[in-house]
Amino acid sequence: MSYVVRPWALRDLKDVMRLIRVSSGWKRNRTLREWSCPGVVATVLREDGFGMDPKFGCLVAEVPPDQRSKDGHTVVGYQFHYFSYCTWKGRIVFGEDLYVMPEFRGKGIGTSLLSQVAKLALAHGCSQFRFVLANWNQPAMALYEKLGAINVTARDNWVVWHIEGRAMQELAERVTQ
Repeated sequence: MSYVVRPWALRDLKDVMRLIRVSSGWKRNRTLREWSCPGVVATVLREDGFGMDPKFGCLVAEVPPDQRSKDGHTVVGYQFHYFSYCTWKGRIVFGEDLYVMPEFRGKGIGTSLLSQVAKLALAHGCSQFRFVLANWNQPAMALYEKLGAINVTARDNWVVWHIEGRAMQELAERVTQ
């Protein structure tokens, strides 16, 4: 099997949206369905990923046409990432999503996607490659551990929190003295 990992192009948006929809269902995540319709999500991804100041990057894994999926697709995986900052460690890259179609797993594609993000991180002077993972996703945990990732929840007792929707609006409206 051959494949190439490359930065996504605008022509890949439809395929990446397809993979996001599949991934969100697989991850037991209703956020995509609850947030908005796919057309709005695609518009946001297009604006934020391809504008004058892209907010994130995305790599895609593509196989040749003669190795396409059972459903006829050649884009078979993706990895979203963006640069951030840690007060203790400096520049970091955050991997938002990694997904490879099930029929293409176990062939090194996920590792190649992660490897390319790690190369980008080093090229940009990042000290870490961070990502979050559902605690039930044992296959992904095994892959990340094999690649040298450290579960900081277990080691350092870090817990991820977020504020969204109405709570975020209410927080933004608070007046501080």
